[in-house]
Amino acid sequence: MTSMRVPLFEVDMGQGVYHGNYFHLFETARDNFFRDIGYPYKSLMAEHLHFAIARIVCTYRASLTYDDIIKIHTGVSRWRKRSMEMFQKIYREDKEEKPVLCTEATFNMVCVRFTGGSTSLPPELVKCLEIWADKDADSVRIL
Repeated sequence: MTSMRVPLFEVDMGQGVYHGNYFHLFETARDNFFRDIGYPYKSLMAEHLHFAIARIVCTYRASLTYDDIIKIHTGVSRWRKRSMEMFQKIYREDKEEKPVLCTEATFNMVCVRFTGGSTSLPPELVKCLEIWADKDADSVRIL
């Protein structure tokens, strides 16, 4: 989970986070997720690989504004030989300090070589995902 304050540069003239900027928040949290499971995205890049987003489904439920303290929950729904599906949810606290689900998204990503073309997930990443899934079984959704 990533905790942060909504930065001013993500807010539009209506004082809310511009819809496209939510993806910056999601990206930051995904980067933290990979680091937290022991396989920083930098390790993927060192192998001349990256994840290409193939599909995104995003639902906006409640707005975020500048300086809101948010928590972004990130997990992996499933992975296959060359791809994975990640889910993310952004929460903020209401006036009674109860979590409010503001935005949720599902990302389908394909492992791709820098030179183009899909390739298998690195074995070290798969091992880290397996360890994470064993520890955090409640976060893994079976689809």
